[in-house]
Amino acid sequence: MAASSKQNFFAEHYDWLVAGLGLLLLAGAAALYVMSLGNSPEDARAECERELKANKPAHTGVAPANIKLLNKALEGISDPSLLKVPGEKEGSFLASEGRVFCQNPDMTNRCHRPIPAKSVVCPFCGYAQPSMKPVDATRVGGDADKDGLPDAWENKYGFNPNDPADAQQDADGDTFTNAEEFEAKTDPKDANSHPNFLEFLSVAGDLRKETLPFWFKMSNQIRDGYRLTFEVPDKNYRNVTTALVGEEIVFQLARPKFEKGRMLDDKVKSGWRVVKFNKKEDRVLKKGSEQKTMVDVSTVDLERVSDKRTLSVRVGVKSVAVEEQIDLQWSRGGGKKMTVTTGSEFELANRKYKVKKIAKGAKGCEVTITDLADNTEKILQ
Repeated sequence: MAASSKQNFFAEHYDWLVAGLGLLLLAGAAALYVMSLGNSPEDARAECERELKANKPAHTGVAPANIKLLNKALEGISDPSLLKVPGEKEGSFLASEGRVFCQNPDMTNRCHRPIPAKSVVCPFCGYAQPSMKPVDATRVGGDADKDGLPDAWENKYGFNPNDPADAQQDADGDTFTNAEEFEAKTDPKDANSHPNFLEFLSVAGDLRKETLPFWFKMSNQIRDGYRLTFEVPDKNYRNVTTALVGEEIVFQLARPKFEKGRMLDDKVKSGWRVVKFNKKEDRVLKKGSEQKTMVDVSTVDLERVSDKRTLSVRVGVKSVAVEEQIDLQWSRGGGKKMTVTTGSEFELANRKYKVKKIAKGAKGCEVTITDLADNTEKILQ
């Protein structure tokens, strides 16, 4: 009976029990809410402000806004261009300003904004604009004889605008036709005004080395000094010749020439003169031995007669390089081929040039030429 009465109690009062449990949960939630509020609303607001001030922005270093474009627009509004109306002193109609695109060539940061046509410097990027060159009226217009030379240009220099043959003539004799002078913008009546001759000069052949045509073999002491003996490799001459200090080295023909039974002069000048002899001996370690022996290491100073160039030659050295040579080809005036060395001078149509340097470059031989008239240089390859 007791167990049955307990079950009847829960069955009869379960709704009150559920309601009581709900009130307990609600009271607990209210208590937790009050605890979460903590301090007063003023304290909560102060805490929120402290948190906001303590936070740092994620992005820093932001550049200030560029208001240059805005300022330019404001200037245009405050001082607009006006069209002048006939009969009125001041303009009365707004007019758009003549503009061109900025010519800044930097493709990575290209400006290309429309700027006033007369701008010297772009007001946006600061790039200096290229100046507009005036048009040469003599280089435009009609061409009555269809020779490629405008009538105005032919009239300027006294040619016949109705004669096509004058385009291929050379009025000043500088080897350039009137048509070539027109293309180069030079004066066809002035022989000193013409396209650059060096544009038609090219390197022809490989770099070569010029060597002495003899070598210093030995010296013999005589009463007044030394007699020097030189070996001559060229089979056209006798194999040895001698000279004293101050004398030019002279070769003798191996086979003398005769005329009417009489032997002609068989002497041929070498072009080199002995200017000084330096007698010297030195102890040198002998090959395959630890002993030293006296060796002749004398030298002779030579001078080239043509240009006074000097060269020191040691006894026993059989091949002595004098200088490097190369051939140049000029394609004007019927063509011209010449062999040049460093320091040599040459002429092209009465204009003088000088070879400043000959050297090997990445694409072959490089020859630096100086124009002696205006001291300009050009490198030929």
